[in-house]
Amino acid sequence: MTTTPSLNMLRARHAYAAVRAAKVEQQVDYTRAARQMPARVLTNGIGQALAMLMRDGSSDPESQRLCDHLTAWLTDGTTPHPFRLAAGEALIEQLIAGDQELFVWMQRETLAYLGWLKTFAEAGISAGEGGADDGK
Repeated sequence: MTTTPSLNMLRARHAYAAVRAAKVEQQVDYTRAARQMPARVLTNGIGQALAMLMRDGSSDPESQRLCDHLTAWLTDGTTPHPFRLAAGEALIEQLIAGDQELFVWMQRETLAYLGWLKTFAEAGISAGEGGADDGK
């Protein structure tokens, strides 16, 4: 019997792969960026949080990596999102061009995805380290 994975499981798979791609030496900075982002979204809203992430990404490669992972998740055409965001366009531009419904959805979806990303980053799951997957 084949079942379709839930949206939450798709989030988890995507976040796991994203964090797993980070090298061990990048893990501390990536985890810091992943920890900060949910608070930024809740405090400032998704628009300002994305702008801060973009600003930080210009000098911090791990903030840029986090921005890339978030963009990949929200623009993945294979994931059953109610909105189809363009992969080649910046998230902030799409957010600004959208309506209130897009804004609310993007904020909720970002927080849900970041929950998985943060959990895996804090667990130390990365290339070469593997976290709980050592030995597999």
